[in-house]
Amino acid sequence: MGTPAPLSPWRCYTLRSLHTALLVSTALLTPGWAAAQTPGCGNVCELYGGLLMAPERDVIGSIRTLEKVAKPLPGPRNTRGRWIQRSVYLGTEAFDSTFYIKSGLVQRIELVSTASEAQCRTRTPWAAMLATLQAWQGQEATISGEFRVGDGIQQSAHVVAGDVGVSVYLSLTPTSCATTVAFKKHDAKDASEL
Repeated sequence: MGTPAPLSPWRCYTLRSLHTALLVSTALLTPGWAAAQTPGCGNVCELYGGLLMAPERDVIGSIRTLEKVAKPLPGPRNTRGRWIQRSVYLGTEAFDSTFYIKSGLVQRIELVSTASEAQCRTRTPWAAMLATLQAWQGQEATISGEFRVGDGIQQSAHVVAGDVGVSVYLSLTPTSCATTVAFKKHDAKDASEL
């Protein structure tokens, strides 16, 4: 094995041009992307809140990375999970989002943490979501306490932002752990209506 042949002047020029283009595009695009990421929930929470009660076609038109579910997932109040968006970041945590539809309208958006079981058991996604929601709204989430259900523990927290209610749920059993975030419309009741 000898030494490799030197590159032709044309190849040197091409490699230098590619290298320069890569550096320039990285320098130009990275700060723009970083500036577009608002702290906490930011753009994702605003988008999801705006899609609640919107027609299904608005979801399809707003999010390019949607995947249609082969068999719709049964959801609360006779809704069906028809669309999934994978690897959505809220703060520092990654979630898979499911869009629940009823009568052609988005009724609920549910995000399930993709964190490892060990991270879930140390409540890392739970704590990160509470901090993320606080950064988004400037108010602490109302924590509903910790409840024992059989040999498991359940905990929930809620934040209301205008007409959008965001709930964070932690479910911890000896065999599983899950952190879930749910976006749904918040119906504020006037005392005279009760």
